[in-house]
Amino acid sequence: MKHWAVRISVLIVIILVARQPDLELDHQGKTISYKGLVQPTDYSGVTNETCTARRLSSVEHPYIENTIPAIDKAFELGADTVHLNIHATTDKQLAVFHDWTLDCRTNGEGVTSKQTMAHLKTLDAGYGYRVGEEETYPLRGKGLGLIPSLAEVLEQFPEKSFLLNLKTAGPDAVEVLTNHLEKLSEAQRNRLSFIGLQSVSEGIIEKFPNQKTYSKEVGKRCLVKYIFIGWSRYYPKSCANTTLVLPEQFGRILWGWPDQFAARAQQNGSEVYLYQTKQPYAKESDYREQGIGLFTADMYGLAEAAKSQ
Repeated sequence: MKHWAVRISVLIVIILVARQPDLELDHQGKTISYKGLVQPTDYSGVTNETCTARRLSSVEHPYIENTIPAIDKAFELGADTVHLNIHATTDKQLAVFHDWTLDCRTNGEGVTSKQTMAHLKTLDAGYGYRVGEEETYPLRGKGLGLIPSLAEVLEQFPEKSFLLNLKTAGPDAVEVLTNHLEKLSEAQRNRLSFIGLQSVSEGIIEKFPNQKTYSKEVGKRCLVKYIFIGWSRYYPKSCANTTLVLPEQFGRILWGWPDQFAARAQQNGSEVYLYQTKQPYAKESDYREQGIGLFTADMYGLAEAAKSQ
């Protein structure tokens, strides 16, 4: 008899939860542009060791990723936020550059974080980009001096938002980053969010508790809990005040996907994005009207799709 009473009680709770009115979205999903602008790239079979700069499918525009001209164009094409990788340099600056090492994309050599910012400024940021297996390097010579510091980027775009990934591990690199953040106003810091290593997130939060950070560990903790109890409309604290970046097709297993999950996130200070960095832009996984942001590498394709609507 007790078992039946428990089952009936659970059923009543589920019915009451299901009858609650839907939450209203605070705003539509936003757009993050991956590395500013990237060229069409063949990502098939890519591993962590693959030099993607040597796998361009074609060259569709004159911009080199992670440079100020590319960032500027991405915002012009409609990006709300630009994603950038950053590295702590030996002279305690933060360089905006994608790779751990310089050998793939530039005419330099060695670990990016083992260089000074002044040395990085002497390199050609477009040197290593190659179209397919052809021995053609269409961006070579066009990226001289274009590797920027984060300070230069923030000065150039004082009102814009950025999602940053500190690629340099270790407490010294985190200290360089937090020292940089201390020089910014609260309004300036609010334009920045961080994604990447858990140790970096912890180092940032220690000094700036309200700063938005995200790591795979945070994602696992919050989303696993949500998958099990999201039916109750409970939203885990570990999912709050962050930037949730989900792989494509992951959302279908989340309660209330897409709009109600997005509304719950927004209500708790978070933004949700689907990771769609492989090109071309795909309309079928664009849920911005339902509150889910788009993390894309194809701002040109997105802009063309918007024109045709």
